[in-house]
Amino acid sequence: MKTIIAIALALSSIGSVAQDKWNGKDKAEHFAVSFAVGFATGNQWPENKPLAIGVAMIPGLLKEVSDRSTTGFSGKDLVADLLGASLGVYSAHWLIARQDKKVALMYRTEF
Repeated sequence: MKTIIAIALALSSIGSVAQDKWNGKDKAEHFAVSFAVGFATGNQWPENKPLAIGVAMIPGLLKEVSDRSTTGFSGKDLVADLLGASLGVYSAHWLIARQDKKVALMYRTEF
């Protein structure tokens, strides 16, 4: 978790454009797409979370590279991608159970 925070801080300081706001609509979009991709990659590589997060970051990174010439490269968008991808990967770990080549949705409640 400390590593994710350190990476997020580093990403937030690179290449952010002046009109890019932390609470912009595009941050929610980056987070949502990265969460979905992170959930899928977390399910694909349940034992290798750094790989799953890294793969889930690829669409957001490609988007920022393509935005470089128009709206500008945004480190803040990459932070939203990292947070969404990380939460997606860990959600897959918490919600999907694997045992004896079977996959199940986990649910537990205590009152």
